[in-house]
Amino acid sequence: MASPALTGPSESTPPWLRKIDDWCLRIGDWINPILVKETRQALKSRQFLVTFSLLLIAALGWTIVGSMMRMPQIYTTPTASFMLVGYYVVLAVPMLLVVPLAAYRSLEAELDDGTLELLSISTLSPWQIVLGKLASGTMQMTLYFVALLPCFAFAYTLRGIDLPTLLLVMAFLFLCGLLLTTAALTFAPQSRSRNARVVTLLLVLSMLLLGEYVIGAACITMIWFGIPFPTTLIVFAVVSALLMSFAIGNLLVTTTAMMLTPESENRSTRLRLSLLLLTVIAIGLNVFGVQVFAEEGLVIAFPTAIFLTILWLVSGAMMAAESPAMTPRIRRELPETFAGRALGTFLTPGPAAGLIFGAVGLVSVLVVASEVLRLYRNQPNSTMPSGFFDQATSFVTMFGAYAVIFFVATRWLVAFVRRFHHVRVEFGIAAFIVVAVFAAVIPYSIGLYLADGRDFRYSTWQISNWAWTLSLDVNQVPVWVPFLLTGTAVIGLLSSLLISSTITLPRKTLVPKRVIDEQQRTSRKSVSES
Repeated sequence: MASPALTGPSESTPPWLRKIDDWCLRIGDWINPILVKETRQALKSRQFLVTFSLLLIAALGWTIVGSMMRMPQIYTTPTASFMLVGYYVVLAVPMLLVVPLAAYRSLEAELDDGTLELLSISTLSPWQIVLGKLASGTMQMTLYFVALLPCFAFAYTLRGIDLPTLLLVMAFLFLCGLLLTTAALTFAPQSRSRNARVVTLLLVLSMLLLGEYVIGAACITMIWFGIPFPTTLIVFAVVSALLMSFAIGNLLVTTTAMMLTPESENRSTRLRLSLLLLTVIAIGLNVFGVQVFAEEGLVIAFPTAIFLTILWLVSGAMMAAESPAMTPRIRRELPETFAGRALGTFLTPGPAAGLIFGAVGLVSVLVVASEVLRLYRNQPNSTMPSGFFDQATSFVTMFGAYAVIFFVATRWLVAFVRRFHHVRVEFGIAAFIVVAVFAAVIPYSIGLYLADGRDFRYSTWQISNWAWTLSLDVNQVPVWVPFLLTGTAVIGLLSSLLISSTITLPRKTLVPKRVIDEQQRTSRKSVSES
């Protein structure tokens, strides 16, 4: 007779338990194929066996050696911090180095062996492939964590550290390991040639080693000195870390999945939505932090603004370099209603829509940064120097105008090069850098030549020299310069929009009847099999 576990829930099972069982089955069917494959390969691999064995041996060795080094004071003096530093080092190596590197090599091996091409013609989506790899790495990190939990419990009994600090250190380590694994997976599909893969591997190793050092410094500092901040600030930092980790992880996973997606499908909309989600979360957290915590919030808001600015500069340059070709499959997914077209047009693929989306996103980040500074300046306990806000506002205005102008120039430079060669979106970054460098070097070289190599003053002819213009004091810049730059940026955007109206506002095409019939047959077949 078959067991109940094999035949499913019996008739006496409560309805709510049946719903949970059905939900678990659906989730398992969705992610199970890749996760099972990766789990079997990981648990049977020599890498996991050697790493897990060395982890247990190192933990046992440190328990013996560390305890003996603290004898006999271990019975009377708090020793938890000393022992936890050793346990952290033992756990951080597989969590922050071995697992991310193994996940990177696993996805890269799929590309080398051609397995990914076989998976792409199956019913598995790129999202399932990437999430399966990530889930396998998460499972390995969980096993490493569980193996060292008794050691952390032993160290906690030795006194010298409170339980919230210990839990925060462990959660921070696990979260950073998850993010590094996600980032390592993102590097795997970046290059297809052998030489480029060597460079990518070196970049991944550098990123992991740098992360090991920075995260280790933060965790060891928390272990030795605790967390000397108010409870409200700690709660805000924890919530911010969770939300930002989710947003960054979502962007990285989306980027990896879209790189594995065929070019005939829409690879831009989800990326832009992920970028928009990250920006909204970061801006909301920083505005709240500055409003509530003043200077403490400004310390976090300043590097966040720099991070978002760089992110939108890179993303905007790549979006301006997208291909204008749009396959029928993409056109079938375009919004059809007026509201959908009004709200979703600039989420559709294409360089014109990408140019507008990148420019508006970057300008929005800069405007919010100025508003954050204004909020801080208007607070009673503000220590902002006089004139700093005016200087920052002028800098942000001109920086945004220069960036938008360079986006427009990048878009048309890439369009010109695409007439002769196939161009990938990464070329947009190189084109943006070339445009920015020439815009600064050419007028400065001409001015230096006319001055016979001697120093010369800033003049109107140096207005395209963004490096010199942005470095000037607000009182040294002519009043009309910010207005001229802003007007040029607006005219450039509108001109690109009008010239590219046919690809900026693409029309939705109807789905052929044979495609609808095939989708219905596939749906009925999957339902009957389930």
